[in-house]
Amino acid sequence: MSVTDNMQNKFSKKSINLTKKKYNYTFNLFLFFYLILGFYFSVNTGMATDEPVDQYIWKLNVEAIKNFFGNNEDGYFNLLEYEARFHGIGFHYISQLYLQLISIIIDFEEFSEDTSKILLNHSLIFFTYFLSGIISKKIVNLIIKDKSYSNLFLVFYLCYPYLLGHGFYNPKDMPFLFGWILSTYISIRIFLKIYRSENVPLLKFLFLSLSTAFVLSIRIPGILILLQYLITFIITSRLIKEPFHKIIKIYFYKIFIFLFFTLLLTFISYPIFWKDPMLIFDAINKMKNFPYGVCTLTLGRCMDAMNLPSSYIFTWLFFKLPFLSLVGLILFPFTEKKIFSQGVQQIILGSILLTTISIIFLLIFLEASLFDELRHILYIVPLILIISFSSIYFFSKKLILYISILSIFSFTIQNINMYPYQYTWLNLFSNFINVNNNFELDYWGVSGRNIANKINNNDQLLRHNDKCIYVAPKHIIEPFISADYNCVKPFFSIYPKSTEKYILVKYTRNIRRENPSNCDLIIEESYNLNLFKDKLIMGKVFICN
Repeated sequence: MSVTDNMQNKFSKKSINLTKKKYNYTFNLFLFFYLILGFYFSVNTGMATDEPVDQYIWKLNVEAIKNFFGNNEDGYFNLLEYEARFHGIGFHYISQLYLQLISIIIDFEEFSEDTSKILLNHSLIFFTYFLSGIISKKIVNLIIKDKSYSNLFLVFYLCYPYLLGHGFYNPKDMPFLFGWILSTYISIRIFLKIYRSENVPLLKFLFLSLSTAFVLSIRIPGILILLQYLITFIITSRLIKEPFHKIIKIYFYKIFIFLFFTLLLTFISYPIFWKDPMLIFDAINKMKNFPYGVCTLTLGRCMDAMNLPSSYIFTWLFFKLPFLSLVGLILFPFTEKKIFSQGVQQIILGSILLTTISIIFLLIFLEASLFDELRHILYIVPLILIISFSSIYFFSKKLILYISILSIFSFTIQNINMYPYQYTWLNLFSNFINVNNNFELDYWGVSGRNIANKINNNDQLLRHNDKCIYVAPKHIIEPFISADYNCVKPFFSIYPKSTEKYILVKYTRNIRRENPSNCDLIIEESYNLNLFKDKLIMGKVFICN
C-alpha cells in the first residue's frame, strides 16, 4: 500500500470518528434538553388524586417507625388501621431525601409545603421515567447490536405519550416500572456472563439485590420479578446444557447473598412488618383483592376491579399500545427463527417474551384486582415495546425506520396538543368508537389545576366567589384556587343544602354521576384526541341553585 493510500485511510478513519463524535454530542444534547423540559413540564402539571394519599402513607410509616423505637405511642396502630397499610415506602426513602435537597434550591411560595413537595416530586418521578428509557435502550442494543437504531428506539420511547404522561406524575407505577426495567437489565447481564462462562462478580448480585428490593419495596406484587429471573435461568441452563443444581452450586454463595439482602432491604421498606413479620401473608392477600368498589370504564362497561373479564387486559393493550407495537407483534412469527438463531437473543428476548405472556395469563388466572386501565401493570409496556421494536428491526430495517420516524412525529404533535393529559392517550383505533362513552379518561383528576385556573379567570364565576366550590376529592382543586374563593368542600361525601347556591366541579371519573338539579354548565376542560374533531372531556364546572 502506498503512502498516499495510508494517508487517505487515516483521513477517512479520522473523518468517521469525527462524525460519530458529532452524532453522539448532538444526541446527548437532545437528551439533556429533553430532561430539562421534562422537569419543567412535570412540576407544572396538576395534582393526581393519589398523591396526597401517597404522602400520607409516608407520614403514617414515619410515625410507625417512631413507635417501633418507643417515641410514638399510637404510630404503629394508626398504620395498622389504615386501608392502604401494605404499600411500601422504598421510593419514599429516596424521594424524601431528594425533596429535602431540591427544596433548598426551589420553593413554590404560592403553595403550601405539602403541595410544593408533591409538585417537586414530579421531577423525580420524571427522572425515573427518563432512566427507564435509557435502560430499555441498553436492552435493545444488546439484542440488535446497532447503536443508531437503539437511539431511535430511545427517542420513540421518550416521545410515547402514554408512558410520558405517567412519567409526569405517577408516584408508584412509574418508579415501579423503572425498578423492573433496571432489574431486567442487570439480571440479563448476569445470565449472559453465565452463558459465556465468564465470572460474575459479587457486586453484580448486590446491584440486582438493590434493584429487586426497590421493586418489592413499592408493591408486594413485585415478587413477580422472581418469575422473570426463573424464566431467564431456565433458558440459560438449557443453552449451556447444564442442570439447574450444578449452576446453583457454582453460584450458591452469591445467590444466598442476593436473597438475603433483597429480603432485608424489602423488610426495611415495610415498617408494618417490623413488629409482626407474619403480616406478609395478609399483605399478599390484601393486595390481590384491593381495593373494593372500584370500576374502570372499558368499552362502555364499568368493569369491577374484583370481577374482571379475561378480556380486560387485552382490550386496554389493544387501544394503548402504539401502532409500532401492534405491527411488531404481528410480524413476530415471521422473524422468530431469525431472532432466536443466537443464544444471546434467546436469553434476552425469550425471557422478556415469556415473562410478559406469563404475567398476563397469571393475573387473569388468579383473578387479580386491576383498575384504572393498565396502571398497575404499566411495567409490561416497555417489555412489549422492546419485543415489538426488535421484531420489526429483524424483519426490515427500513420498515422500523419509517414507522419510528412517523410515530415520533405524530407523538410530538400529540404531546403538545394533549399536555398534561398524555396518560389518557389512545391509539388510532380509538377513532372508530366514542371514547368519552367507552373508556376511562382523567381518573386521576390531573385536570384540577387547569380547571382551577379557568375558574380563577372566569368573570361569571368570580361574581359568585362567596359561594362554596364542591369537588371530589377537593385536593385536586384547592391548592390552585385563587384566594378570592375561600370555601372548597368535598362533594359526594358532603352535599350542599337544597337552598344553597354553589359551584360544582367534576372531572372525568365523576362526570358520569348525575348532577344535582338546576345546574348550568359554565366551563368545560377538554382536548381533541389525535387532532380529530371529537373532544375528550376531562372536566366540567357548573353553577347550581
